[in-house]
Amino acid sequence: MDENTRRKIYAALAAPFPESCIQRTEGKLTGRGYDTTGIGYQHIVNRLNEVLGIGGFRAHRTVTVKEVKRSNGRPAFEAICDLTLELGQWVDGNFVVFAESLADGGHIASSEADARKGAFTNAFKKGAAFHGVGKAAYEGTLDDDNLPEDGAAPFQATTTVVRAPVPAAPAAVDTTPPGFTRTATAAEVRSQVQERNRLSSKQLAAIWSIARKLGVVEQSSFRSQVKTKFGCQLEFLSRQQASELITTLNAQLHNGGEHHEQQPDGAA
Repeated sequence: MDENTRRKIYAALAAPFPESCIQRTEGKLTGRGYDTTGIGYQHIVNRLNEVLGIGGFRAHRTVTVKEVKRSNGRPAFEAICDLTLELGQWVDGNFVVFAESLADGGHIASSEADARKGAFTNAFKKGAAFHGVGKAAYEGTLDDDNLPEDGAAPFQATTTVVRAPVPAAPAAVDTTPPGFTRTATAAEVRSQVQERNRLSSKQLAAIWSIARKLGVVEQSSFRSQVKTKFGCQLEFLSRQQASELITTLNAQLHNGGEHHEQQPDGAA
């Protein structure tokens, strides 16, 4: 494989994911104390299959598990996964590798199965990022792991080698009788309203653009300031809150002052 082909493969693997592939979870759901953002595991697998073809990669893993106790005294399982992700192709019954990455991941959960799955998923995402897939999660624009503590991405392989993706779960079947209109639940309505009211991608891009002009270097510090002022992570701001933040940042910019780690509302 020549260098030009390698560059094309990398460009295809590293292409940005659409908004629908990004999963955002509030800290109260992850149990981590902070909000997280990441690319869904199945979308990572899909990208590898789309670019390399079915069977164009395999993952060798070793998972170790030990019993631990949480800070509240409850028992749990801690799993650590050492993983080698190989990219290649099958030639005369042999898998010829042209690129590989080494990664490790960890996860703590109430059940051993969830701990194992979470550790594998974490390591797999990191290994894929070495080849460009979902690399934004490790560049500071996205957090590295979006899984709730006791949740895990769908992975059902029972061997140490992964050669094919897990089929996506079938779409939910609408059981509403013919002639009747299904009424959305209160939770669905709230979710839809919140999603529609969330800041747009243009607003988010504008916020970061102005912040950079103000001299913001530490993204984590800026995010912390935004959360202190509005009570939620930057990506969870409402359109109105985002508009307010943009107005505040623009005012600072037009006043000619540098950022110097000041609060989003202009307070020192």
